[in-house]
Amino acid sequence: MKSKYLILLSIVLLLLAVTSWVFKDKILSASKARGYLEYTPDEAVSLAYTKCSACHNIDKITKYCFRCGPPFIVVVHNMKSLIDIEKAKPGKEYLPTITDAEAVAISQVWSGLIGNWEEGWRNEDLKKLLKGDEALIELLDTPFSQRKIEQALMKKSIPGTHKEGAFNPEGAGSK
Repeated sequence: MKSKYLILLSIVLLLLAVTSWVFKDKILSASKARGYLEYTPDEAVSLAYTKCSACHNIDKITKYCFRCGPPFIVVVHNMKSLIDIEKAKPGKEYLPTITDAEAVAISQVWSGLIGNWEEGWRNEDLKKLLKGDEALIELLDTPFSQRKIEQALMKKSIPGTHKEGAFNPEGAGSK
């Protein structure tokens, strides 16, 4: 009787191991999207390009500047909201949903690569524009030095960008 249970347990464990190995990338991706694991800067850049290029030309994103509108943290929140509204329309179900963890990573990518002009806005105004988006408000309240993705990308750029007016962590700022 015990040998039957051991054989059954062995088969179940083997199936779990094989399934985990086969679906490892999907499991990791889902874990990161739900915020259980952190995105690396390279993964976050890939995510930002993939999610954002589903609706926008990347050239349009790289031309965004502090004169165009609010910081990326607010833009990403607005995109999350717009996607939720649009997905309810017939024929728009394909739009990629942006989870909270993805929004935090995407916001840091564009802020790091293109520019972060949060310091030019009052914190209260940004929080009002974020309309209770807890994940992005938590990012807003996170000191720049603790924003791992943004820190890693701050000294990098992408073709077509000009970081005029971008936040300067060394203190020069946009003023």
